[in-house]
Amino acid sequence: MFSIQQSLFAASVTAGLLLSHAAVAQEIPKEGPVDFEVSSIGEASILAASPGTLQLNYVVNGLRNSNGDGVNGLASMHCVGAATIVDGKWDNESGLCRTTYPDGSSSMTRYNGSGTLGGLAEGAWSFVSGTGALEGITGGGTYTRVSGPRASETRSTSRSTVKGNYKLP
Repeated sequence: MFSIQQSLFAASVTAGLLLSHAAVAQEIPKEGPVDFEVSSIGEASILAASPGTLQLNYVVNGLRNSNGDGVNGLASMHCVGAATIVDGKWDNESGLCRTTYPDGSSSMTRYNGSGTLGGLAEGAWSFVSGTGALEGITGGGTYTRVSGPRASETRSTSRSTVKGNYKLP
């Protein structure tokens, strides 16, 4: 006989599998727009040279809570990037992001951009690769990121708006 805890666990797993199956079965259009927002929190390593001049290396995790499906739907993001900031500005930010979808598919993107400390950043991105339903994905576009209040001395928050297009084979 199962305990209440084991029964709840089994029910949760079953519900998760049913929802995952629906996500896997969904057909993604072969091409279309990329248009979503993602909220993120990041951890930074900083090497300061003087006020407003520093090397910033960071790891960011984000969640897209989107009503869309496929490429624009619910997904988690994990990004690693860096920028050299001089007098509070940079024009050399670059990094990679892995986006993971509920069906287990993922995409990898690279980005580069410019911005100001604590302010607006913007730039371009492009798909590098994809797995599962996103195997062979290509395309790219632009992003705009607004810094949010700092979560702690080494943690930052932001919201990014991402736009562009994708194509699948």
